[in-house]
Amino acid sequence: MFKWFKLAIAAAMLAAASLSVPAPSQAASVTCSTTSCLTTALANAQPGDVITLAAGVTFTGNFVASKNGTSSAKITIKGASTTNKPVLNGGTTSSGYALYITGDYYDVRNVKITNAKKGIMLDHANNNWLEYLEVYNIGEEGVHFRDGSSNNVIKSSSVYDTGKLNPEYGEGVYVGSDVGKWGSYKKETDHNRISGVSFGPNVRAEHVDIKEGSTGTVVENCTFDGTGISGANYADSFMDVKGNDDIIRNNTGYRNGNSKIVDAFQVHERASGWGQNASFTGNTVYLDNATAYVVNADSGATAAASNNTRSPSGNMYKGSVN
Repeated sequence: MFKWFKLAIAAAMLAAASLSVPAPSQAASVTCSTTSCLTTALANAQPGDVITLAAGVTFTGNFVASKNGTSSAKITIKGASTTNKPVLNGGTTSSGYALYITGDYYDVRNVKITNAKKGIMLDHANNNWLEYLEVYNIGEEGVHFRDGSSNNVIKSSSVYDTGKLNPEYGEGVYVGSDVGKWGSYKKETDHNRISGVSFGPNVRAEHVDIKEGSTGTVVENCTFDGTGISGANYADSFMDVKGNDDIIRNNTGYRNGNSKIVDAFQVHERASGWGQNASFTGNTVYLDNATAYVVNADSGATAAASNNTRSPSGNMYKGSVN
């Protein structure tokens, strides 16, 4: 009798304990064709969720992706069609971000981003994958990895018509923050990769601007159409490199008669100890004249260069370029 009583008590305690432990959340799949659906799906997102955006639909608003996925269960935001991509429309080029990512482990693909002051902003957002995107008609920069956002990839995408509001801030992809902003944003925006991205026409500032304080950015297999680079705020090259240990390889650039472009790639020491050890290999640039340098390393900056090609023949390297 006593043994049976003890077993009954144990069973009751086990049942009570099981009631107090929440069941694990399950990944969800939702297809959205309205702004409210997308907003709700993002707010409630859990690791492994797949949010599919209906083909050809325009979603107007400033969308925030703040939840975290995991390395094995990313949160996916994808267009239902690769040929009729849905559109995230920020509503105006004078304010806001069309897509604001502050979470980790997102996979965003097959979406158009347009009509916002900044297209895609990532703050303290890590291990995100952006692919098959089209970013255009943006007031300032198209894509910005900011505030310590590291280990992110943008791949096989196009960025054009940026800087519509302020040409001097109209970069295609912007990595990190200027030294004057380090008090507001974490400078260590490291190991981001920009791969197979088509820039231009009418990216009004540099196509890629890598800021001091960031390390190990890779820019590879990209195409730079220099048409429309404005020259405003020293926007006079395809790329401005101010981080450390950056790798720029196998890219192709076209000056297209734009006199504002004075060099293909520039390296600067914007802050002491930065702008060091950039590597330029296998790049091909069409510069219209013999004057522009392929790599121009400003005073204090250092770089290495090999197997780069320019057309027509002319100046190759300036400054501390090995």
